[in-house]
Amino acid sequence: MFQVLAILALLAASEAGYIGIHSGPVYSGGYGGAYQPVYPSIPTPYTFGYVAPADGGFSARQESGDGYGRVAGSYKVSDPDGRLRKVHYTAGPEGFRAHVYTNEPGTKTSNPADVIIQSSAPDPPPYYPPRIPYGHGAHGGGYKKIIVVPGGGPWKY
Repeated sequence: MFQVLAILALLAASEAGYIGIHSGPVYSGGYGGAYQPVYPSIPTPYTFGYVAPADGGFSARQESGDGYGRVAGSYKVSDPDGRLRKVHYTAGPEGFRAHVYTNEPGTKTSNPADVIIQSSAPDPPPYYPPRIPYGHGAHGGGYKKIIVVPGGGPWKY
């Protein structure tokens, strides 16, 4: 009986990580005091890229990292209607930086938050609301006046 208890005690100690019988890392099964394995921090540089053709367009991406947290890359998206977006980016200790080239409608050249956007999209034409006839009064009707107010925030009613 003593031999069985001794073997069970050794197995319990080995499972708890007190005796190094296992060849791999030991994890406890609970929330408190869980043992996390320590892996050596070896910088691992990487590079990848792809091109994915689509109906009338494509997407592509390439990226490389030096293993120390600095990353550089780019991606491109082309649509069948001629829209194109190219983004070159870097990230590292100085933060994320991007340079966007696009011809997408509604964009304009700007530099918000250290992101350079260069747009070749033409300025949109002015908008003239349609004249909508209404009413059939004594004067033969009239027109509703529609006022378009550009805004960037939510409307308050």
